[in-house]
Amino acid sequence: MKQIRISVAAFMLAMVPGMVAAQDLGAQIKQMAKVNAERYVTPLLNGWGVALNSGIYHTADVHSILGFDVHIKLTGSLIEDSDKKYMFLTPDYPGYIRNDAGPTGYPGEVEANSVVGDKATKEIRANNGSLLGTIPGGLNIPTTPLIVPQVSIGLPFGFEVTGRFFPTTKIGDVGKVNLLGFGLRHDIDQYIPLLPLDVAVHFFTQKLSYEDGSGTKLLEASGTAYGVEVSKHLLLLTVYAGFQLESSSVKVGPYTFNGTPIEFTVDGNTSSRVLVGARVSLVFLNIHADYNLGTTKAFALGVGISFR
Repeated sequence: MKQIRISVAAFMLAMVPGMVAAQDLGAQIKQMAKVNAERYVTPLLNGWGVALNSGIYHTADVHSILGFDVHIKLTGSLIEDSDKKYMFLTPDYPGYIRNDAGPTGYPGEVEANSVVGDKATKEIRANNGSLLGTIPGGLNIPTTPLIVPQVSIGLPFGFEVTGRFFPTTKIGDVGKVNLLGFGLRHDIDQYIPLLPLDVAVHFFTQKLSYEDGSGTKLLEASGTAYGVEVSKHLLLLTVYAGFQLESSSVKVGPYTFNGTPIEFTVDGNTSSRVLVGARVSLVFLNIHADYNLGTTKAFALGVGISFR
């Protein structure tokens, strides 16, 4: 059982690009003061927050009592070109003057690759060509995926409880990962006779934490979402759509930079979304996919078994 848990956790980490090189990401963040670290990682953290609030449902048909499904969900947000760069605030260098036109001057800000941008590093040079420092590059990724296990069980009176859970597990030298989420859905169409659609409302809250190989609690992400969904079942195909209000945040640190403890929180930029998707049911096997439109675009893919 422990080996299965470790294998799943390793797969979870493999699907999170920043955690593939988790020690490298941690080392890069720890090289930066608060302002630059926050600018550097914001696109990734915002994407994880959006991904965390994705894939909550794949139909509006709430399970009957003790009906259940077990799914593996791959969710993620799409990286825009504007997310791949940021302005690095240069520090003070002894013997050189920031924002000065002379030979010992150097720029106050330098455009560099964010954590989701190109892997190339960026040099900071004085006007006379002297190398003052080097800014870390990115991970060069097109999306910010998360993979999560999800279980839903039908309750009396048209309710359904959903859980996302993965116990704290150490993955070699990469670090530790933990996931805990809880949600509730309620059947609305039961109150509307002869309605040709399934309608439900949902609420979901969850938290994902990650500790790097050095024992530093590098990331703690949380998300909350509530909304309404509709679906229509047609033979083997179910089409569904929904509207959701949400919030997310990711806390980084604390870590130490030049002897100063630093921590900061990045709030997600998506407060609402609409989505459309489809599910194919083959006996007990379900495969589904949906596309989400909000401030940050997102997707969800899933596969699992369902007993309604």
